[in-house]
Amino acid sequence: MTGESIALYRPDLVIAPFLKRAIRDDVWRAVRCLIVYPGPPGDRGPAALDGAILEGVAQWGVTVLQADGEFDAGPIWVHRTFPMRRAAKSSIYRNEVTSYAVEAVLEAIAAIEAGHEAPAPMASDDPRIRVRGPCRQADRAIDWQPDTTVEVLRNIDSADGMPGLTDSRFWQDVRLFDAHEAHGISGEPGTVVAQCDGALARATVDGAVWIGQVRSVAPKSLKLAATKIFASEAAHLPHRPGCGTVRSNIASIARLASCNSTSTTAP
Repeated sequence: MTGESIALYRPDLVIAPFLKRAIRDDVWRAVRCLIVYPGPPGDRGPAALDGAILEGVAQWGVTVLQADGEFDAGPIWVHRTFPMRRAAKSSIYRNEVTSYAVEAVLEAIAAIEAGHEAPAPMASDDPRIRVRGPCRQADRAIDWQPDTTVEVLRNIDSADGMPGLTDSRFWQDVRLFDAHEAHGISGEPGTVVAQCDGALARATVDGAVWIGQVRSVAPKSLKLAATKIFASEAAHLPHRPGCGTVRSNIASIARLASCNSTSTTAP
């Protein structure tokens, strides 16, 4: 958004629900701008949810703050907290973050309409302040020899759905998605040991994880079932049930629908 568009449309309030760069000075000085930040008060930077997943925090939050001259550091109007579950970043963003963000934004708007003054910015020495840098592939790379199942899942979850965690499998670099714990499966850490409804199980130091989907790192590649990308390598692997991936869940629903369906013949 530019100062020209503000002058043209003259909004009473600007809401930035998915901010990738700082709001320009001429914009936030001309009109009140509320930023929805996917993290608790004091957390700042471009990789809030990524970092929360990697660290395995038990509780996370959403903050609605007012833009000023410092990135993610303006007055906080409302914040919400929620328990973190083990899930892909995209799932948490679409569910918990989105739901609590809507609540918080509506509460902030109500406070503004009621004439409340903007809260004071957080003090610069507040112990809650933590400035995060971008989360890079190296920050969440998997080392299959020592990493536990929990650590592997956190690394994959933190990059699912964008950009996807880069890893090497069968001497090919791919991005990993749709990961779940492979209960009752084990093997030499790093080896691929089983398949299930399009997913491949790769062993960890204390078990294994299902990888439901992968995508080549080549430009414009599509996200596909892991066994489709590695069809020849998967052909000899044993089938194991219960992988819990998106593709597996869809297949289970389809099978259930087929079993419950009935055919009728017109008299």
